[in-house]
Amino acid sequence: MLWAGCAIFFNHELSHNFPFGYLASDTYQHQVRVESIKLMGNYRYEAPYIVAGYEDNVGFYQPLLYHIGAIFSYVSGLETYDSTYLLIFILTSFASLIMYLIIRQFNKHVAILSLPLSLLVFSQAPYIGFTWGHWPAVSAQFFLIAFFWALSKINLKNSFILFTIFLSATILTHTSEAVFAAMFLFIYFIYKFIKKDYKTLFKQALIGSILSFIICFYYLVIFKFTWARMQPYSFYAMKAWASPMFGIPSFKYLLIFLSIGFIISLFYFRKKKSTAFLVGLVMLLIGYSNYYGFGHRSFQARFFWPIYLSIFLGAGIYYLIKLIIKKLQTIHSIAIASIFLIILNISAMSSIVPVTARFTAQGLMSQQHWDMFRWFQDNVNNEKILFFYGDFYGQKAILRNTHIPPYRVGTNYFTSILQNKTIKREYMISRLGDHHGVHYAYRKSFFEYGYHAEEEESKDPTYYYSKMRDICTFDYYIFDKVSQQPVFAQYNMLIASELIKKEWIQPVYGNDYVIVLKNNNPGEDCINEKRFD
Repeated sequence: MLWAGCAIFFNHELSHNFPFGYLASDTYQHQVRVESIKLMGNYRYEAPYIVAGYEDNVGFYQPLLYHIGAIFSYVSGLETYDSTYLLIFILTSFASLIMYLIIRQFNKHVAILSLPLSLLVFSQAPYIGFTWGHWPAVSAQFFLIAFFWALSKINLKNSFILFTIFLSATILTHTSEAVFAAMFLFIYFIYKFIKKDYKTLFKQALIGSILSFIICFYYLVIFKFTWARMQPYSFYAMKAWASPMFGIPSFKYLLIFLSIGFIISLFYFRKKKSTAFLVGLVMLLIGYSNYYGFGHRSFQARFFWPIYLSIFLGAGIYYLIKLIIKKLQTIHSIAIASIFLIILNISAMSSIVPVTARFTAQGLMSQQHWDMFRWFQDNVNNEKILFFYGDFYGQKAILRNTHIPPYRVGTNYFTSILQNKTIKREYMISRLGDHHGVHYAYRKSFFEYGYHAEEEESKDPTYYYSKMRDICTFDYYIFDKVSQQPVFAQYNMLIASELIKKEWIQPVYGNDYVIVLKNNNPGEDCINEKRFD
């Protein structure tokens, strides 16, 4: 799983000199937050450079992934940008193995034959869960599968301990999957009730649920006044997602085996060890919940469909083989599973079956830009910094790696000024931060919150975005020297050349990709407005 999932993608390296393979803003959002928690030693507050400079913004994201990412960094010696990314792939690999254990309770051969399908979590559509930063949803699904396993062991003495651990972990990693856990528990209880085998489940689940609520209470209060307030649940159907989607047709010719396994599953619900079939059916329904109210969260659940639905592949293959081989040996199952593993890894067969992602991606970051970010971390503190155009600066979370609250010139406005062939003193500049999440929530008391964004925007709707600001009030300016569109880099350097005509503005850092200027007299007239040819 690790070889198929991240070895080639990571260029066969555990440790990198800069964040490697980060393809979207959300990946950097999580990377920066893990690093900030490691530096601060706790997650009581968000780091100021994540939340537009505020020092009292409560730590509002589900915290578990960030904590174990920081801990894994200490244990492994890896930088947090490597440790957390690798951890996501490790949890995914373990998720497939836990699902194997659930299926094995039904039939060992079916479990072995189910395993190859798990590789498809690394096919191109689900792979955005890793590269685009759906990390909390991905890691929470590991805990969700562990929760399913805990339910399958509910008759063990003190099984409420397992129940509590994995339900709490799911809640504290990504609450959407906790809702899925509750849905599955409700269906599982009905299933057990029909079979008149529900008393142990009811007792252990009740104790586990109470303990989970106690464990998660502190964060659930934060959740109520942040995410639940800003993004309350509302019913809405969603036929498509802006991101690449994984659906049943994505399995292509494997649908032959999956369909056979699905039909067979309908006849096995009376058997004692049929939890795996129930997992497959329920998560298939949840994967289509975009049609009945769960929006894009259902598409995130589909990232793990190759794991959830693997029981159907294993059952389909097993019962077809049983028509030929009456006494199936373990070695037979391993050999057949190995063949499927090989087929799923041969890209030449892509027109026949799905294939795993096979590419190496450096991502948005370059070594030169990372060196610039590290220079800011080591040399600048509590000063105003302004980013002009950069090809990837639209992925705003990446700019938080300065560890200073960033400002950025609006790309569309920058383009319009360039087209008008003018150099100006005022530009449309955004004060960047995690604004749209929870409006910069801060705690007044345990059960009372304030919201910086709402307070500021009630006085000035453009306080954070779309505001004309004087570039002369900034302490540092960052200009990219190169661009996929050279005219933008040329305009950057034209502005920089005008700025350094003032004796109090000097270059303080530079490399082949970027230059940083220092304004020693913020507020002074720093640039001559003019047109250029």
